[in-house]
Amino acid sequence: MDIVQATRTTIKDNQLTDWLSDYPWLTGCLGNPNASVWFIGENPSLNGVINVNKRSPETEKTENLQWNSHAGDKLLREAMTDAGLKQGPVELNEGWNCYITNAIKEPEIVTERNLKKRNSDYWKVQAELWLPILQQQIDNGDPKVLVLLGGQSEKIIHYMIKLGLKVPATEKIHHYSYIMMRPESGTNRGPRHPDRIAEFKASIKSIAKKYSR
Repeated sequence: MDIVQATRTTIKDNQLTDWLSDYPWLTGCLGNPNASVWFIGENPSLNGVINVNKRSPETEKTENLQWNSHAGDKLLREAMTDAGLKQGPVELNEGWNCYITNAIKEPEIVTERNLKKRNSDYWKVQAELWLPILQQQIDNGDPKVLVLLGGQSEKIIHYMIKLGLKVPATEKIHHYSYIMMRPESGTNRGPRHPDRIAEFKASIKSIAKKYSR
C-alpha cells in the first residue's frame, strides 16, 4: 500500500475530514524517499493549503504545490539547493536529493491547532494515529537522518520513538517559518534577519555534508 492509499485508509477508519478529496495534491510527501536526508515537519497548514490551491491553475495542481507557497517554503528550498540537496530552479519539482514529509498528515489551521495542543494529549493522540504511516515511509525509503523542523516536530518524533517508531539518526533545526515570520526569542533579531537566514542555510549545509551519500 502506497503512502496516499495508506493515508486514505487512516482518514476513513478514523472518520477524519477527507482533505484528499478536496486537495488530492496534498500527499504529505515530496522529493526522493531513497535520499539519505529527510526533513520532517509537524503538519500542513490548512490556511496555506487553501490559499495556494486558490492561486494555482487547475493544470498546475500537483504535489509540487507542497512546501512551495510562501517565503518560508522558498527559504527551505533555497537552503536545500545551496546544500546540494536539490538541483534546478528552487520552485520546480525536479532534482530532489532529499525528501520532505510531515509527522502528522492532517492539515489544520495553525492558530486553532496551537490552542488545541496546549493539552499534550491532543498531539500525542495524533502521533499515535499517524506513527504507522511514517514508519511505512521510513521502511520503504532509505534515510540516514531525519531533520526535525522545529520544536514541535521534535516533540512528536521523540514521542513516536518512545512508542516504538524505528528511525535512523535525528537532527533538529529551526523551522523555516520561525526564521521568516517570527522574531527570535531572546534577541533583537526579527523575522527575515539576514544572519538568521544565513545560519539556517548553514545548518542544512552541515547536515548535508555529514549525511549525504
